[in-house]
Formats: sequence, C-alpha cells, structure tokens
Amino acid sequence: MINFFKNLPYKYLFYLGIPVVLIFLSLGYWQFTSYLEVQDRNRLDTHSELPKKTLISEIPSRDIYESIQIQQDLIFVKSWLLRSRVNNGSSGYHLITSYKDNENNQILINKGWIPLSSTLDDVGNESNETYIGILLEYDIKPSIGQDDIKNSDYLFRIEKDFLSNEINAELPPLYLQLTENCGENIICINNDENSDPPHLGYAFQWVFFALCLSLVILRKNKLI
Repeated sequence: MINFFKNLPYKYLFYLGIPVVLIFLSLGYWQFTSYLEVQDRNRLDTHSELPKKTLISEIPSRDIYESIQIQQDLIFVKSWLLRSRVNNGSSGYHLITSYKDNENNQILINKGWIPLSSTLDDVGNESNETYIGILLEYDIKPSIGQDDIKNSDYLFRIEKDFLSNEINAELPPLYLQLTENCGENIICINNDENSDPPHLGYAFQWVFFALCLSLVILRKNKLI
C-alpha cells in the first residue's frame, strides 16, 4: 500500500493539494477580517464620546459599538436567561429582556450577569429611568449546535429571528448591552475582560501553511 502511494504521479499531489491551499488561504482571510473587526471595535471603545441620547425608534440608524442613552418609559415584554456565562470564574447567566415603547417600537437589552442560582422571579421586570450601554450585533445560529427552545425561559444565544418570533414583533437590527446602572444584584458586563483570540497570528499561521504546501507541490512537480 505504501509503495502504491509512492508510485503515484506527482500530478495527483497537485490536484489534491491546490484545494487544500485554497482552504488554508480562506481560513487566513477569515482570521484577518476578524482581526480588523476587533481593531475597529477597540478603536471605537478608545475614542468613544458621551452616550448619545437615543429613542428606540432611532436604533436602526445607529452604528454597532456605538454608546447610547435611552430615557423613555418602556413597557416590559419578556425576559430570558442566557446560559453558560462566566464572571470572574463564576458560572451564571446574562439577563436578556425585551421592552417596547408606547408606539410598539421594540428593544432587546442585555442587562448583565447574574449568579447561577438566580431565576427570573428573583429579578425585577420594571423599567429603569435611564439605559446606558453599547449597541451590539446579534449572535448567528451555527449550523451545528443546540437549538433554542420555544417558550422557554433559557437561551443558548441572542438570535434576532428566534427572539422576534418569541415576542411576535420585529426587533431592531442591534441590541443594547448595558454598561451602567444594570440593576439590583446584576453585574454589568465588562467587555475589557473578554479576551479576543490572536486573530492576526492565526492569519499568518494559515498563510504560512499555504505557502509551505504550495512550495512542496510546485517542487515535486518540477515547476520551480
């Protein structure tokens, strides 16, 4: 069997190796774009100004990672507990709550971290006078993974379509993550503690693999 593979023409290495090289390059590109997204987010965090006073109806015109302040009388709609959240090494949940205004404009708010022993009955549903936080993108449902359960109090991710169906209303394109005044017994989420993987290093790694494999393919086929 080993001799069989040794006797195969190197052109087969060329045909099989080129798709692998393209996969390596695409992975490198993906990591590089992720690195650019992190840089943009950090740049916005570093140069962030005072939160902009915003109405719920104006959220679609705001930018991701923008800091806003909402001062409206809001009506409680529904709350969920987002599973598998950690704060300083302790397991818990993020409290996700949807509200609406008098004109039925919707908003989804991540209020912050609560301990694993907490239930929805332990947290208040009343509206705050002021909400201050940053606007974030919703999670994307992976092709492989646990599905959220309809009419449940628990979530695996903050997915826009699923949550919109749960409240029978259209949510805005971004949700609000509170950074101040998160509520009693609720710990605000500190984004600085969320470590980002070394995307740029991974990008160089995949490009290096692609170059090495390309050199092997070209040399074996006597193209260089």
